[in-house]
Amino acid sequence: MNATASAAPSAVTPISRGLSWFPVAVFALVWLELISRLRFEWSINPQYGYGWTVPVLAAYIFWRRFQDAPSPSASDSKILPGLLIVLAAMFLTPIRLIQEANPDWRLLSWAMALSAGMITASGIYLSGGMRWVRHFAFPILFFFVAVPWPTNLEQFVIQSLMRADALINVEILNAIGIPAVQMGNVIEVGSGFVGIDEACTGIRSLQATFMVSLFLGEFYEFSIGRRVVLVIAGAVMAFFCNLVRTFLLVWLGAEHGSATIKNWHDPAGHTILVICLFGLWGLSLLLRGKGEAAVKMPHVERVSPVPRLVLGSLLALTAIAEAGTQIWYRAHESNSVRLQPWTIEWPSQATNWKSVPVAESAQELLRYNEGGGGAWTGDDGHAWNMFFFRWLPGRTAGLFIKNHRPDICLPASGMKQRGGVQNKLLTVNEVALPIRSYAFESNGRSLHVFYCYWDGTPAEPGMVDHENWTAAGRLDAVRKGKRDVGTQMLEIVVWGYDDDEKAQQAAIEQLSKIVRRG
Repeated sequence: MNATASAAPSAVTPISRGLSWFPVAVFALVWLELISRLRFEWSINPQYGYGWTVPVLAAYIFWRRFQDAPSPSASDSKILPGLLIVLAAMFLTPIRLIQEANPDWRLLSWAMALSAGMITASGIYLSGGMRWVRHFAFPILFFFVAVPWPTNLEQFVIQSLMRADALINVEILNAIGIPAVQMGNVIEVGSGFVGIDEACTGIRSLQATFMVSLFLGEFYEFSIGRRVVLVIAGAVMAFFCNLVRTFLLVWLGAEHGSATIKNWHDPAGHTILVICLFGLWGLSLLLRGKGEAAVKMPHVERVSPVPRLVLGSLLALTAIAEAGTQIWYRAHESNSVRLQPWTIEWPSQATNWKSVPVAESAQELLRYNEGGGGAWTGDDGHAWNMFFFRWLPGRTAGLFIKNHRPDICLPASGMKQRGGVQNKLLTVNEVALPIRSYAFESNGRSLHVFYCYWDGTPAEPGMVDHENWTAAGRLDAVRKGKRDVGTQMLEIVVWGYDDDEKAQQAAIEQLSKIVRRG
């Protein structure tokens, strides 16, 4: 009788006693490497600021599921999952090598996340069989909500939500007697123009509520059907709340002037987001109802260990991926030719010169180290505008410059691009500037934009566009061992020239007064 009683507790001893810290540390190292790569976007991109909470929540979900994990099932074979771990770890080496030169290439972030997921799932299979893989699948997949969406998909969603938001609000404003006209993602009212800010409209709330919906569904142990309802309701709630926010800002601008919008912009955005999240929480409580109690699975003492050869290979390959990447780029940087940085002299003596402040939202988005804007009138009466930004060595410049070029931002404000982009190499005061030239029309008025992205590398024969974001251009940067060591961006705009050549000559004349070596 006593022997039976003393034996019973060992049958339900927590699984954690059968685990070793070393395998956990090795697999955690893979995820820490992924987090280290994603942290740049989480830190500088407001759309993904919530990403910092995802690893913590994923770890919490994993721990909760660990408390009622089913008894491990015997794995059919240790060779195949062990091989998958090694292959996925080997795949991390080229990913890291390419990613170092292209930290903003989101395809690599997804490839790295998939590799980490494959490594973890295979390790779980070795420890507890397919039963454990199914049980721990959710916390692994949950982490993917923190991986930035592919750029093309994100831009499509952003632009679609912004236009839909503007369209619906214009209809509502006109219905209540406030004249409003939609111009792309901008609403024109009597007091001026109100832009639909992408950083606060639709996409941020949509992604944050998607993450919260998935977490609440897991926290309350909902069925799949209720989780789907919660996710859809979160998306609808996020869009509706942004409609309310936009309407409030436009109405305030129409009634009390555009200056009022600045005062209410952030408070309205934060208030609406909090209301959205609390509404989602309230809905989850309603869906919870009298849910069935979760069935606790019996615990066992012994967990199948991951083979030491597999763990050693994973640890070695992870170290090789990082060390090899650093060696490759440092070797190339020691032999590469770098151009001396150039600077600008603001044309403060020009006619009608005035400083143009950079919006706080743009400062938060671009995170530049030095920069600003200005406007003036040329000798021939044409209006000029210029912005200049400099980033110290790091990895923040190309990430947002790529997504905020004139061909993306200006059409969103209602302007129409005329013709395609022209790549030119203009030499001004002995400084070679790779220029992207654009032509737009706004209310029948011509607008020319000359945009320079400069990373300090000499232009090669036949190549004037340093900003080569194609797959071939990105891989070529890896071959050359070229990574970000400091970036400058100059954008100069002129109104009123109908002839492209005359606009370019005028731009060269203005740049000769502005650009200085060193």
